[in-house]
Amino acid sequence: MYFKILDRRILGAAVVAWSFSAPLSAATLKEVFEQAWSNQAQAARAEQYNAQLSASQSWIPEPPTLSVSGRSDQIDANNGLREWEAEISQPIWLPGQRDRAQAVAQSEREAGIQRFAHERWQLAGELREAWWEARLAEMEQNEAERRLEEAMQLEADVNRRVKSGDLAPLDLNQIRSGRMAAKSDVLRTQAAVTRATRQFHALSKGAPLPDQPETPFASDADSISRHPALTRLKAAAGSAQAKLLQASGDTRSTPEIGLTVTRERGNSAEPYQNLAKVTLKIPFGSEARNQPRITAANVELVEARLDAEQAQRTLDAAIATRHLELDQSQSMIALAQERVQLAEQSDAWVDQAFRAGQLDLPARLKAESDLASARLSFSRAKLEAERAVSRYNQAIGVLP
Repeated sequence: MYFKILDRRILGAAVVAWSFSAPLSAATLKEVFEQAWSNQAQAARAEQYNAQLSASQSWIPEPPTLSVSGRSDQIDANNGLREWEAEISQPIWLPGQRDRAQAVAQSEREAGIQRFAHERWQLAGELREAWWEARLAEMEQNEAERRLEEAMQLEADVNRRVKSGDLAPLDLNQIRSGRMAAKSDVLRTQAAVTRATRQFHALSKGAPLPDQPETPFASDADSISRHPALTRLKAAAGSAQAKLLQASGDTRSTPEIGLTVTRERGNSAEPYQNLAKVTLKIPFGSEARNQPRITAANVELVEARLDAEQAQRTLDAAIATRHLELDQSQSMIALAQERVQLAEQSDAWVDQAFRAGQLDLPARLKAESDLASARLSFSRAKLEAERAVSRYNQAIGVLP
């Protein structure tokens, strides 16, 4: 009697826990994904790239500088010698230097955009996996609860037959052991559901668990070429190429043009004189000066191109694998469904024979176990087929 009450409490607690964890209206995966992304860092980075691009488009490479100096003989003779000088200096672009700076800024901006696109794609994959882990955990919990309910019903039937003398007390102990195992499975699956759901909520920033599966998207060569895993590396290669061209072309620092105005007198009796001077500073350059920058940019370019080639091979293999899984999932559903039908038919025959006393308890337990296993396989096959769709969409680069 105590075990029956405890079993009812476990089932009741499971129902209450499920009622609290299940949302009243589940969001779509697209809505969950948009809520999970909401990346403020993207806006900050975009402002940074826009500022760099705006600076490269300026007609001057750097702001002008102003210097002021004075000279007098007050420390020594104090004959009235005075000199005041003000100089304004402005760096200017060399031919082609401004264009190369713009190319670097634009390529870095594009590389930043593609990095964020790649991060969005990665987040979509993590959400999809967490989503289906939670759905599979819920399915196993439902099956465990059904097995516990069936075990309780069978225990009641066996208990009645033991009292009537049709079965031995050993059979009742065996049934109770099976019911305790089923109860343990319920507790285990409840913990698994809690872990998987919390993981999903952590990724989705508290969004409810979607209940509608995805639909598969078609892919072609053009869509694959726009895959975030590839466009990120292509943009990185473009940025490295622009930096290499800039390092190879800018062999010297920017020249400076300056205007100096001087107001001076030799002594107190002389009037002030105003002088003006124009200067042009042209720095010299050498190959050794830019060689470290050229080498670094060249290494970055080679690595980006090699990474892009490897990513293309990895992506092709992943798409082929996910496509095969998608095709096989439908066959797995058909096989699992046929297995359930056979197990249900066998279970009905065995149950009828057991009630008539024609079969013993081990045969009844085996039929029940086979049916539970078949149902679990069928439920898992259906969810695995839906997860195969999500994994295929993720492989071809489709966001929710």
